Amino acid sequence: MTVVRYDGHEEKIANEDPNMNALLPLVAATAMAAMVVGCETPRRASPPPGPTVRYPSQPLGTADVKLLAKSGISDEVIISQIQNSRTVYRLTAPEILDLKDAGVSEKVIDFMINTPSMYRSTRPPPPPPSY
Repeated sequence: MTVVRYDGHEEKIANEDPNMNALLPLVAATAMAAMVVGCETPRRASPPPGPTVRYPSQPLGTADVKLLAKSGISDEVIISQIQNSRTVYRLTAPEILDLKDAGVSEKVIDFMINTPSMYRSTRPPPPPPSY
């Protein structure tokens, strides 16, 4: 213990350990870092969603529609499949008769006939028939 005298007063100061002086800045820095960071685990921001990928549906041909109708699939399901495929039909009179003979309902045939007005086709319309 060290005794220091000034102005007639005596003050006792404990001897300081030299190793304690070296650790004091380290302890202070650790305490400050803990206060800044906190005890909570850092939350990672969720990554931004990737671009929406749209896969083009395969066109649903008349043969597919006939197969679905012959298999007993309901008109609603066939029409939903046509809508999802975004197929545009330009049916000729013989194709309409062929669909009817294959058991395709008039509701489905009517829907197929009206697809050109529902969707824009990426294909140009077929050339007019030559007589």
